[in-house]
Amino acid sequence: MEFDCEGLRRLLGKYKFRDLTVEELKNVNKFFPHFRYSMDTYVFKDSSQKDLLNFTGTIPVMYQGNTYNIPIRFWILDSHPFAPPICFLKPTANMGISVGKHVDAQGRIYLPYLQNWSHPKSVIVGLIKEMIAKFQEELPLYSLPSSDEARQVDLLAYIAKITEGVSDINSKSWANHENKTSNKITVVGGGELGIACTLAISAKVESHFDTKAGVQWYNLGSLQPLPSGFK
Repeated sequence: MEFDCEGLRRLLGKYKFRDLTVEELKNVNKFFPHFRYSMDTYVFKDSSQKDLLNFTGTIPVMYQGNTYNIPIRFWILDSHPFAPPICFLKPTANMGISVGKHVDAQGRIYLPYLQNWSHPKSVIVGLIKEMIAKFQEELPLYSLPSSDEARQVDLLAYIAKITEGVSDINSKSWANHENKTSNKITVVGGGELGIACTLAISAKVESHFDTKAGVQWYNLGSLQPLPSGFK
């Protein structure tokens, strides 16, 4: 797909550094041409809202000899490239989030590259490369059994309402996340919803178990095909 620079410039009409942002995204497109761009409303932690450019797609992650296409979403702030993107996993209905050092229960992604973001040294392509490297160490998603997919749909809708757009780009918040234990379970709601939350976010408890040979993961096969929506 040809990269539409002029269309992107029109979308970024209110961005402070539009031309710099367009040039950087043009470079991203060279490496990841399947990303799709749009303007959507982002809700910040203080409940303020802003229309921001975001793009979605998948990144290839090699894990234990297999390549998995991990769906992600980047939000580009209007102060880009002087502020880092806000990054989330974008799991499908048959995927659960594996909470860990670099991912929280809502799929928010935390990386040293984001923490140390500094223009012009820091760029989105470099961020994606580090993301791939970290996810190769600890895969951020796992496959849900088919019986849990319906509940995961409800969970994803619920999380989208209450958590998408929680922004905390300061170093203190990031450092606090680094110090959290990776197997903490937070159950939001009760009844079936509570069960669904537990299934989706108790990564270290639900998705794998330790053996002498290492960590074994439950059924990662469904992560391998590239979802049709990201082709």
